[in-house]
Amino acid sequence: MVILAKKDPDETLLEHTEKALMVFKSIKDAYPEVPQVCGVPDFWDHLFYSIFFHDFGKAASGFQKALSGKENWKYRHEILSAGFVSGLEYEDFSKEAIAMAIITHHKDLSYLREMYQTYPSPVGKKRYFEKLQELTPNFEELKEIQRKIPEISKKYLGFELNKFREIGSIEEMVDSYKSAVLPYKNQLENDELTSLHGKYGIFLKGFLTACDHLASGGKYGLLCGIEDMRAVYNFSELRKTQSQASETKGDAFLIAPTGSGKTEASLFWSHANQNPGKYKRVFYLLPYTASINAMYKRLQRDFKDSELTGIQHGKAMYYLYRSFEDEEDYLIATKKAKQVKNLTDKIYRPYKIATPHQILKSMFGIRGFEQNLAEMSNALFIMDEIHAYDSHTTALILETLKILKGYQANFLIMSATLPSFLKEMFKQELGITTEISFTELELNEFTRHRVYVLKGGILDNLDLIQKEIDDNRKVLVVCNTVAQAQNVYKLLSQEVDNSGLIHGRFILRDREEIEAKLKNLNLLVGTQAIEVSLDIDYDVLFSEPAPIDALVQRFGRINRKGWEAKIIKPVYVFEQGSEKDTYVYKNQELVSKSLELLSKESILGESRIQKLVDEVYSNGYQGSDLASLEMVKKTFPKFHSKIFPFMNEKENQEEFYNLYQSVEVVPTQFKLEYLEEIENKRYFEAMKYVVSISIGQYKKLIHNNQIEIDSDMIFASVDYSSELGLLLDSGESLLGIFN
Repeated sequence: MVILAKKDPDETLLEHTEKALMVFKSIKDAYPEVPQVCGVPDFWDHLFYSIFFHDFGKAASGFQKALSGKENWKYRHEILSAGFVSGLEYEDFSKEAIAMAIITHHKDLSYLREMYQTYPSPVGKKRYFEKLQELTPNFEELKEIQRKIPEISKKYLGFELNKFREIGSIEEMVDSYKSAVLPYKNQLENDELTSLHGKYGIFLKGFLTACDHLASGGKYGLLCGIEDMRAVYNFSELRKTQSQASETKGDAFLIAPTGSGKTEASLFWSHANQNPGKYKRVFYLLPYTASINAMYKRLQRDFKDSELTGIQHGKAMYYLYRSFEDEEDYLIATKKAKQVKNLTDKIYRPYKIATPHQILKSMFGIRGFEQNLAEMSNALFIMDEIHAYDSHTTALILETLKILKGYQANFLIMSATLPSFLKEMFKQELGITTEISFTELELNEFTRHRVYVLKGGILDNLDLIQKEIDDNRKVLVVCNTVAQAQNVYKLLSQEVDNSGLIHGRFILRDREEIEAKLKNLNLLVGTQAIEVSLDIDYDVLFSEPAPIDALVQRFGRINRKGWEAKIIKPVYVFEQGSEKDTYVYKNQELVSKSLELLSKESILGESRIQKLVDEVYSNGYQGSDLASLEMVKKTFPKFHSKIFPFMNEKENQEEFYNLYQSVEVVPTQFKLEYLEEIENKRYFEAMKYVVSISIGQYKKLIHNNQIEIDSDMIFASVDYSSELGLLLDSGESLLGIFN
């Protein structure tokens, strides 16, 4: 009888095993450094055996009947599969390691212990032996497959494996729960950790899962990166930073102005650090959803192959659904979005555009972390807009990169405005010494702004803003709080035909519509959302006061390519903000210092910016920022040292998601539409009505009895306008990193 591994369409055990081994061969080619990184010279042999036997338990007669829908089996095939390691002629430790990878390739140890332990539970033991008997009818077929080990190992591993004797009957099989899981748990509890509790276990579990999942998804190998990045960006002449980046091996900083071609420079760096097969995975990390979506779209266009690039952030599935929505009906668009997202989550695409949230997640031991960490081995990380994070997030990123250093990863840290104290911190912690940048003379070629610091606040100067609008200039106004932006927009937009407002409190549907028309407005009013790599170019800026690095990002939205024609355009910064600004910029001393220094400038030479940034941040992090950084540096290594392969901890998951202090709500006026979409199982259509608010704002709404929970969604009784967004009277900025 032929043993099936899957139904619809029928796929035999041997067919599925060979498909998984095809992925294995690709992974082995892509990650030649792994045996050395994990300290196990025979690692690939061990992984081969893990894959070869991972589904042998499916030969149980009950499982075969369950495939055809005749009965519900109610057992785990992995527990039976792991018993075949008894034929391996290795020392016990290696056999236990291979058994651990097999037995946990679908469910983690906590689940297995709770539901399927075979020892010391008499009931569990009895059930295990009953299920084991079900292998007997198909054992001859299993013996036939075992005899193929030399032939199949030669095909996929490159040489014949011979450290195996054929298992002829169930009597020869070991109970791997008892022989592997219990020792692993005991060593853990007695603090007698082995390499299996570290990188060895992570790679075994991670790569076995990847091989199984990709084979099941019809993909039998990893995609390679771009063969020649210079052919993609075929510039007649490279800028200095691009040329340097294309010749830089290893970690580096890249400091260059907005609009100077940093993205291309970073991709040249990634190309210079590739391995011969172009297999190294490249992670391009950005702080905001809007900039990630824009970068994804750009690389899809530039690389001319949609398969090469993936997108990872909290609303990635929704974004992908929207990209298919116009061409397909709901079900097909949803299915396509899921397929694209699922492959991106695996070790498949060579380029991923993501938030740091996605790599931080692996450090918290959240389900699938072994596969994610295995993928990051020897990877290339481009950290863009590194200045954008608060001290707590910066510290988490730094600690994460230190861990990835142990996986032989390389980093390119990029920014237009990186304070020297932060650069020094990264240098010390990560040992980065190379810096790619322009000389002072070269930098000044990019000069394009004349800066004015004006007395009073934005509301005292509406006439000046109106005059610029009347003179047919494209005007950008940046406020520090959503409430202030809404107020200013109401006051100015009445006289302007073509105007828009952008901030973090629009439902997804309206935010998308606003972002689609940002380039062609005569007046745009917004919050810090303006700072986030949006592809916009305006003639004049009016900004509320902020720290120098935030202001420079705002300046970057004005006269974006003006340096090409040596054009200088004005940027105005007001001395006063609104009373709620302290919610946004808690260290007001940084704001005052920034204004004091800028008031002494006229034409803002690009080479002056770094000096100004360093002067403002001459004392580094202070007060609560410093305390937050120190706390992470102290507690994170201890926390991460308790993350072990084969186990997922729910408490860690909660701790991780607590880092991102926002709550998704639906304004009550959309409740009927939202619930109707949910009832019709059109979940992505329902998401269009969702907006994020802060934890603080959420608690305030609860206190005022403005919150109702229905069908697992929070509805907020707050006025909402598609033109103005959620009308909350609060100073908290809701731009939100990692949304």
